[in-house]
Amino acid sequence: ANFEPEVCVVYTPNLKVEGYPNDRLIAVDLEHGITRVFNSDYFGESKKGGLRMWNKLVYDRGGLPLHAGCKIIPVGSESKTALIVGLSGTGKTTTTFTRQNESRPVQDDFVALMPDGRVYATENGCFAKTFALDERHEPTIFRAVCHEDAYLENVAQKGADVDFFDTSYTQNGRAVFGMSQVDGAGDASEIAQADFLLILNKNESIIPAVAKLSPAQAAAFFMLGETKGTSAGGQEEAGKFLRVPGTNPFFPLQHAMQGNRMAELLEATGMDVYLMNTGSVGGAVDAGGKKVGIPHSSAIVKALAEGTIDWVECEDFGYGLAAAVPEFPQEDHELLQPRKKYVSDGKLDEYQQLVDKLKTDRVEFLQSWDGLSERLINAVG
Repeated sequence: ANFEPEVCVVYTPNLKVEGYPNDRLIAVDLEHGITRVFNSDYFGESKKGGLRMWNKLVYDRGGLPLHAGCKIIPVGSESKTALIVGLSGTGKTTTTFTRQNESRPVQDDFVALMPDGRVYATENGCFAKTFALDERHEPTIFRAVCHEDAYLENVAQKGADVDFFDTSYTQNGRAVFGMSQVDGAGDASEIAQADFLLILNKNESIIPAVAKLSPAQAAAFFMLGETKGTSAGGQEEAGKFLRVPGTNPFFPLQHAMQGNRMAELLEATGMDVYLMNTGSVGGAVDAGGKKVGIPHSSAIVKALAEGTIDWVECEDFGYGLAAAVPEFPQEDHELLQPRKKYVSDGKLDEYQQLVDKLKTDRVEFLQSWDGLSERLINAVG
């Protein structure tokens, strides 16, 4: 009875605001924690509005809001907590719900990382992409999506069955389900401190399946937010190379604040950070590239939690490359060290051109954000 909300979204769906596109307006008052939605009954504005204001609330309390999943991975008698950052469609949900060592998914979409390493979740459910959902590779999500209490959107139905591979209407099928429908789901209140962070980069060129980042590199790659756009972001993003700072579309303050705060938190917590490619290496798969599949990523996450990867320094980018990963197929070793893929394909010149271009473009992108620490900019040059 004494509860007073710190953020509030007010809908007036039939009230037009003339002078704005379609007489529609979303007005955000961050200082007072109020969002007004005029002339729209789109329910998604309730979540988007809440997240924008929650982003500022977390930042003001010394933390950083992350567009991230969270999972607890048992390792012997202990457990490791992983955070998975990435844009929609890059594999964030898949990575969160894949059950390495019977891991326990905690959150799929947004979490707060605080200065002491604690993690706070935002919701008790999941909004998952369903295109190409396969029970063999993603049994946890598949069972939750097919639960009688799940809600499906833009998913083809044939009789009593649904077809997650049907794209005749759209690839952007979605499902909403509660964490109570997920076997073995974890609770954020059980987490004392996050142990490592994965930054997902769905790429098709020279990003390795996994790379170990220094704190400065980690904050820089977090700020770069690189990935290939998918249908999850709409037709205007699908297939395009994107850079979204923090992979967070709802951060309402200056983006440099995200990168600088991430650097501060990494220094305070000592958390390990890794870059993970969920796309392919050596080009698109239909052009000779090699796919980074779910089994590859799962073996990597398991090895990261168990600390069983041997690292060597990348001569081109200075981050750590995996010399070997347990349970990773030897015939796919080129996914761990992309230069080898380009050498075997006779495309070393192309590889070097990509290295040079990426370094130049990354520096230019980071320099475009006023106030970003020079240390982060120099980490990718």
